[in-house]
Amino acid sequence: MKRHIYTILFLQILSIGTTYAQYQSKVVKVKTEEYEGTVEACTNCKITADPNKTYKWIKGGKLGESKGSFQGELIHGKVELFTMGMGGEKEMVERGNYFTGLKDGKVEEYAFGNLEHIETYEKGEIKEIEYYQPEKKILDHKITYTSSASVFPRKMVVSYYFFTDHFGEDKKPTGKKHGRRLEMEGYQIPNGNSFSNVYEGKFRRYTLWQDAEMLRQEGTYSKNRRTGEWKTYYGEGVIGVTKYENDAFVSEQFLKDGKPFTGVVKDLARDFKTELVWIEVKNGIRNGKMSEDFKENEKKEKIAGKITEYVDGKVKDSKTITLSEFLKTQKVTKEAEYTQECDSKGSGTLFLDRIVYTDKGAFVYFHTVNLLFAGGSSISTAAPGKEGAFTALDLISKKVYKVTQIFNLAIQPSRQSANYGEANQFVLYFEGLTQTVKKISFVEGDPENPFTVDEKTGTTTYSWGCYDLTTK
Repeated sequence: MKRHIYTILFLQILSIGTTYAQYQSKVVKVKTEEYEGTVEACTNCKITADPNKTYKWIKGGKLGESKGSFQGELIHGKVELFTMGMGGEKEMVERGNYFTGLKDGKVEEYAFGNLEHIETYEKGEIKEIEYYQPEKKILDHKITYTSSASVFPRKMVVSYYFFTDHFGEDKKPTGKKHGRRLEMEGYQIPNGNSFSNVYEGKFRRYTLWQDAEMLRQEGTYSKNRRTGEWKTYYGEGVIGVTKYENDAFVSEQFLKDGKPFTGVVKDLARDFKTELVWIEVKNGIRNGKMSEDFKENEKKEKIAGKITEYVDGKVKDSKTITLSEFLKTQKVTKEAEYTQECDSKGSGTLFLDRIVYTDKGAFVYFHTVNLLFAGGSSISTAAPGKEGAFTALDLISKKVYKVTQIFNLAIQPSRQSANYGEANQFVLYFEGLTQTVKKISFVEGDPENPFTVDEKTGTTTYSWGCYDLTTK
């Protein structure tokens, strides 16, 4: 039996070797004004080009690329291209492998000699992209495709990283890392000349401490909206279970060993020792104080900088109404879906998801993603009626609608965290806004002057918002 298995394995290896060996390559030197280096060019590649794939070829000592065709000898084998730096050193441009003109295996792309991203291909089909922080050579985020390029929309898993060196008590690097990693399932949809990511499926948040990774939160997204049960893992084995419906909060319960917990829930830092938040809980429900923003006094006692009182799961004496409760007071007349990428501000990229019209006004659903700050950021907005609050401008009649309710977004001076790569959805309600308004802008602040100009640099920065939108 073993002899037959070995024979089969030998035949498989021989077959694979024959497949690659049917083409021969020669090493060709390349030198242009842009780069120089070497490539392996195929001497006997007689293939029919796939109209959906891009081929790399060489002709007259110059490299070319074309979709569905080729005009020279196909690149088949290794590619190594570089430029010469100011000091005479090599600055890489591209390094990788090709199969009959198609990218195959790992292909490294560089910018000014710094690694920008590593792409993994299978005979011209992209399978994975790793993006790096060029100056630091640190992995920034990664996209792994889990379905074929022929499937639309194409499924993927996106991971965002924030890792830094760990330092010991002597303030010297230990050689280990700490940080966090977010992992989201989803798919990509066309958005102009590029693609937008839609989170659809499992979400996981991990923390890393001295190279040891730990799951801290998991849940499910549906079109960038939280849905079903989301679990947050606290200290001493306590699990917080929050239920969402269409990103609207439904309920929250704290469990230990599968039973409602009574005591103090402790949210811990990456080291799983430092206490960040205390939550007093009775029978699985918030009852008592939530203490956070701790600082030590002269006696080394932990003093909370912020305390919030809860009674039966709700903030004590709060007049805040939830989105679910507010929706019950109105009758939905129309819903319209959008995939609009809007203007952003430092805290994150803004997207318009949908507008829900009712008999009294309109609910506008946004989500924002922090794609700039690997170390994390925060988001907030001004309260309704305050300076800088969101407005909606009818671009035809010039009528201004002021935001009257805000859901799932911190109101200044409070702020809410925005982890790198994480989607945060919020909802704005504009009383009186109807579907008869066909051209509109949603702007944080003055819609007539939606920008600020830096007097020193002359740089113009637009306010958070969606401009010149044609409604559906």
